[in-house]
Amino acid sequence: MKITYDKKVDALNVSIRPGTVAKTVEVAPEVLLDIDKKGRILNLEILGAKEKVGARNFSTVNIGGTLVPMPSLA
Repeated sequence: MKITYDKKVDALNVSIRPGTVAKTVEVAPEVLLDIDKKGRILNLEILGAKEKVGARNFSTVNIGGTLVPMPSLA
């Protein structure tokens, strides 16, 4: 899993697994899932991340009980 943040477009991307995107589904306004032909989720993208996630909630993420620093929203 790889988590990246693009400051220029305010987009948070969570790459869950490699693969070829068959379709992209908008599951909520500006929240997109890339899905392969077998229906597996490959990526999660949140546009307007500063507003949706909030800077206070964005400093770390808990992965398997380990707190991992997140990229800066500044």
